[in-house]
Amino acid sequence: MRNSASNVMMEIESNKPAGNGMVIGGLSPLSESLWREKTNTEFVGDVSARLTWKDLTVMVTLNNGETQKVLEGLTGYAEPGTLTALMGPSGSGKSTLLDALSSRLAANAFLSGTILLNGRKTKLSFGTAAYVTQDDNLIGTLTVRETISYSARLRLPDKMPWSEKRALVESTIIEMGLQDCADTVIGNWHLRGISGGEKRRVSIALEILMRPRLLFLDEPTSGLDRFTYISFL
Repeated sequence: MRNSASNVMMEIESNKPAGNGMVIGGLSPLSESLWREKTNTEFVGDVSARLTWKDLTVMVTLNNGETQKVLEGLTGYAEPGTLTALMGPSGSGKSTLLDALSSRLAANAFLSGTILLNGRKTKLSFGTAAYVTQDDNLIGTLTVRETISYSARLRLPDKMPWSEKRALVESTIIEMGLQDCADTVIGNWHLRGISGGEKRRVSIALEILMRPRLLFLDEPTSGLDRFTYISFL
């Protein structure tokens, strides 16, 4: 007897790397210039990012050895400077499609079709794409500023002076509207800290710190109030 769609999706979730979601194509000129200036990285080809996919099909191998097709013949694109949202009911394959586009499919999933970045098949290199997972995996005893600062120290180039990293941290805090809670601990089950919406913004801040050309997000507005939701979009 074949598994239901929801059971298939649960099995995919249990086998995949963390993350799924939404993709924003392209970078603002400011972000692009910041990345060039701070990292001395030269991009090959167009500085914008146009992601296209054609005839994507995903097959998964279930625990009982059966295979099941969860996506079939999908074609689409994300233009530079735009936000592209995937919408549909639970279990419809949204997460699987985003995992396929970001090369994060589970070990038991097999992809066919074509994915192009600026018209070419290419592997998404460090700094080109970032991913915000659905769960906010943050250290509860650190403050917001400490969390983003540690990420900057670990992920930004060693040759970048700390003064420049710190400036980027502060600008990211402002960009995500985290000034009022910057020195508040994240918090956890036994330590009072920032709100769920603020945690969501911290998770996003950790990724936009890298000023990526492509930003994948899984339910980025989950936990945000209406005003913050609109401001974020």
